[in-house]
Amino acid sequence: MSVFSLGGTTLPVVYELLINPRDSGGKVPVECAQIKGAMFPGQNQEFQFYYSAEPGSVILLHKQVTFAGLLQNLSVAQRLSQLGNDKFVLSLVKQVNLAEKLSAMCDKRKKHGKDEACKPAIAVLKLFIKRLEIANRKCAVKSPRECDEDKDWAAFRKEHRKDHDYDDFFREWDRDDWHKHKKTCKRFITDEALKIIKDDAGWLIKSLGGEADKEREGHDGHDKDKSHD
Repeated sequence: MSVFSLGGTTLPVVYELLINPRDSGGKVPVECAQIKGAMFPGQNQEFQFYYSAEPGSVILLHKQVTFAGLLQNLSVAQRLSQLGNDKFVLSLVKQVNLAEKLSAMCDKRKKHGKDEACKPAIAVLKLFIKRLEIANRKCAVKSPRECDEDKDWAAFRKEHRKDHDYDDFFREWDRDDWHKHKKTCKRFITDEALKIIKDDAGWLIKSLGGEADKEREGHDGHDKDKSHD
C-alpha cells in the first residue's frame, strides 16, 4: 500500500501515478498501471495495488476512499470557495451520510439473495454526483432550468420509492431543510472540485461493488451534454 500526502500548497493539484515494477534482472514482468487524479491541500491518499510475477499479468490498482473522506472533500472545497454556501453543502453532507447509512444494509440484502447488495447506497451516491454536475453548469439567469435538479430527484423517487430498503432514506430526506432553501441558496462547484469529488465518489461506488456512470463524464470535468450559450 502506498500513501501520498500533499502539503505546502493552498490549491488543488493534479497528479499522475505510474506503477512500473521490474524484477531483479530489470525486466518488466507485468503491464504497468497508470492512474490520474487530483487532491486538495492537506489530504492523504492511499492506493493498494496487487500483481502476479507471471508474465502478462495485469496490476490491480485500487484507491482507498471512505465516506469520511468524501465529507472531508466537501469541507475543503467549501473552505477554498470552490463549493456553494452552507445550505447547499449541508444538503450534500446529508446525502453522503444517508448513503453511508444505506451501505450498512449491504450484508442484509446479500443474505436475502438480492442482486447488487449495495444498490441503495450506490444509487444515492450516483445521484450525489449528478447534483454536483448540475451545480457545475454555468447557469445563466435567463435559463434557470439548467440548474434544476428536481427532475433527477423525481426520476430517482419513481425508480426506488416502492423498494422498502429506501424507506429510511426517503423519510429522512423528505424532512431535510434543503427543501425550504433549494430555490434560493447559492449552488456552484468549480471544475477542480468537481473532478476531485466526482473521482472519489466513483472509487467509493466501485468499492461497494458498483460502477460509476461514464456517459455523463467529460475529460475537462464537464458533462459532455452540457449546454453552452
